[in-house]
Amino acid sequence: MTAEQSPTALTLGLEDGVSYGRAHLSDRARLGRIARAHTAVEVEENVDGTFRIPDGVDDRVAYLSGFAHGVLRALRESVSAPSNAQP
Repeated sequence: MTAEQSPTALTLGLEDGVSYGRAHLSDRARLGRIARAHTAVEVEENVDGTFRIPDGVDDRVAYLSGFAHGVLRALRESVSAPSNAQP
């Protein structure tokens, strides 16, 4: 992506989902529900109460789809990371 391009809702959601997943690894049950969600509503129902879609996101469904995939990525990374890795 060039400096002139802004991230799409899907890309932004993916990035935010990875960050959210990494920050909430202690709540694997919640993260699992987010990663398995089939709809944007299901994603929103399973995030904690402090989560808000950022201002300026033009496609809520694409953002939340990316978010769920980002959470899944964070979960997969945590499983495949060596046990002696530093955070």
